[in-house]
Amino acid sequence: MDYSRKISLPCGARTRACRLAATMLATAALLGAQPFTRGVGVYPGDPSQDFAPVLAADSTYRNIALRRPAYQSSSYDYNLTAQLVTDGIKETTLPRWLSTTTSNGVARKNERELLVDHNPVTTVSLRGAKVWVQFELAGGDGPLEVDRIEALGAVQASPEAAAGWSATVSGSDDGQSWNELGRAGSGERPGRDFHASIAFTAAARARFYRLELEAAGAVLWRLGEVALYNRDARVEIGGPYRFSSAWMSAGSGEEWVYVDLGAAATFDRIKLFWLRRAAEGSIQASDDAATWKTLAPLGDDVKLPRPVKARYVRVLMTRPESSGGYILSELEVWGRGGLTPRPKPAQGLSGGAWRLQRDSLVAAAADAISKPGFDDRDWVVATVPATVLSSYWNSGALPDPNYADNQLAVSDFFFYADFWYRNEFVAPPAAGKRQ
Repeated sequence: MDYSRKISLPCGARTRACRLAATMLATAALLGAQPFTRGVGVYPGDPSQDFAPVLAADSTYRNIALRRPAYQSSSYDYNLTAQLVTDGIKETTLPRWLSTTTSNGVARKNERELLVDHNPVTTVSLRGAKVWVQFELAGGDGPLEVDRIEALGAVQASPEAAAGWSATVSGSDDGQSWNELGRAGSGERPGRDFHASIAFTAAARARFYRLELEAAGAVLWRLGEVALYNRDARVEIGGPYRFSSAWMSAGSGEEWVYVDLGAAATFDRIKLFWLRRAAEGSIQASDDAATWKTLAPLGDDVKLPRPVKARYVRVLMTRPESSGGYILSELEVWGRGGLTPRPKPAQGLSGGAWRLQRDSLVAAAADAISKPGFDDRDWVVATVPATVLSSYWNSGALPDPNYADNQLAVSDFFFYADFWYRNEFVAPPAAGKRQ
């Protein structure tokens, strides 16, 4: 194309409209000269530099839901999300989760961890001379041991008020009956750099911890961090620090999770691994994720009377067995079809046989992993170069995080981890001698 040719316009070039038209035509001509792009915001844009695997049809009988995108009606937090019901990990104990309440009320999902996020800049404001913060440490295989709580923040108080402040920590097993665990205070006026360290008279294992702060004339408390400790080691009660593979609903009414098999597939068995089960609900299937057909009531191992062909499989829950809602560790769909990732041919050290796996799922030591012939067939097909998250997305394990609210179905603490990358290749000859 000859970009030096003149562009003729049917109007005077001095008008604003014509100047805009000329700019648009020139821009279109320049864009036409650029290499093909896979889309705005998609890296890499040049297809020749894209080493993501190809998703291909697979007719072997297998768990066709394994590492396929899963979607949710809700999730309790940003960790216990739908991604974890198709990651192949089956838990037998409840995950741990946090509920935060203050003198302002129950904290919302996006505010629940502001006081335990290791970031004193994210503050919670509490008004009044006497305020409180309460944490419920739920789930897990038992209460966590705590022997000290540290609080950081700032206080605005009336200059005419009497000096002095107090901080009291109480513990409870049910959120109703409380026992005082420790107390601290000072005769000085609290100020911009408020710091309270409350050591317990004895280490405690409680489900609820409540911190009460009081200062005469205090108008506003801005708490930035409330940290729990045991023997000088921080006890993590929120965030991505205690990985457990399960989806947990935000509510206890009608909830659902569904998996996209990638293409129409034929299946005859659905296995559910519950941690808090539904008392009522059904297994459903769909071709478009909009219109659903009920296949069978919920159970642990649902064997269909005849094979069903569909692209989407949904677990619909209508009533929980307990008041705590639903917790599902894994959803398996057994059949033929769907998609599996096939690696791109290698170009140098890109593409080819790269695999990756979360460190917590690898029992072998580094020397065994690095030996030729190590069995990594069940590892994720990796995209190299790319991030771990991109590799999971490219291999079909995640919904498109750039679309709608899909990122909320991706688990924060699944990717807050070390990952192994592995490949076997013949090293290219040295280009020259090392000086």
